[in-house]
Amino acid sequence: MKRFELLLITGMSGAGKSSAIRFFEDRGYLTIDNLPVKLLSNIYKLFIDSSKVRKVACVVDSRSWNSAKEFISECKNLKKLEINFKILFLDSKNEVILNRYNLTRRKHPVKEFNTLLENIREERKQLEEVKELANEIIDTSNIGVKELNQKLEKLLTSETKQITVSISSFGFKYGIPIDLDLMFDVRFLPNPYYIEELKDKTGNDKEVFNYVFDFDLTNEFYLKLKDMLLFLIPQYIKEGKSHLSIGIGCSGGKHRSVSIVNKLYDELKTNDMIEVLKAHRDIRKS
Repeated sequence: MKRFELLLITGMSGAGKSSAIRFFEDRGYLTIDNLPVKLLSNIYKLFIDSSKVRKVACVVDSRSWNSAKEFISECKNLKKLEINFKILFLDSKNEVILNRYNLTRRKHPVKEFNTLLENIREERKQLEEVKELANEIIDTSNIGVKELNQKLEKLLTSETKQITVSISSFGFKYGIPIDLDLMFDVRFLPNPYYIEELKDKTGNDKEVFNYVFDFDLTNEFYLKLKDMLLFLIPQYIKEGKSHLSIGIGCSGGKHRSVSIVNKLYDELKTNDMIEVLKAHRDIRKS
């Protein structure tokens, strides 16, 4: 018999939890929104005798508890009961959440302060420890429902691998992604932007890629980076981590970071225990 699977969806209010729960409902999960956190330890008992319900997804957030410590305590109980569960944490930047609430005119669940922004900041503070427990973290600041569904689909299809490694390039001038486990700054490498014939190209173009890796400094850095990741990834797997998010940043996110990410992706994807995903966040920005 297929084992029972429990997915706990949590995170910042306004970050897309409602869209995520609909995604899993469409893929055969029994879904529960706003489950009282104290019922978590009993949810397995509700479906243990069911031949149909083997996958359950629940939204559990600040509406469901008096404090995040209740959620953390229940997660410890789930582990003692040996229930197979994962935590998906959806996040977004404060200003993005603020704009979403202003557009929908819905009430924020945290009501401790007079302004919406203060309540958003308070919720983020309350969720710090919860975020640390998450198996997967998705930043929805710059994506819509379609892109979110694509990310969730990739999570489902990577279950046969021991860990999913997401590698993304970005430009520091556009801000640092908020969902990174590891971040590397490659602005010290020679910049193709100052070469007239390469300025308008990207790291996806052979000419830019060859330029970036034509320097001993680049190749020395790359080898050290790859060796470190090949050492770290098995350690994360032993710790029980199922998703690792790596960001490579340069000034504009078009040349150096894209080249490094592409080479790293091509080499890591041959590893049988790793599901590797790549993205270039700022490659199309001027």
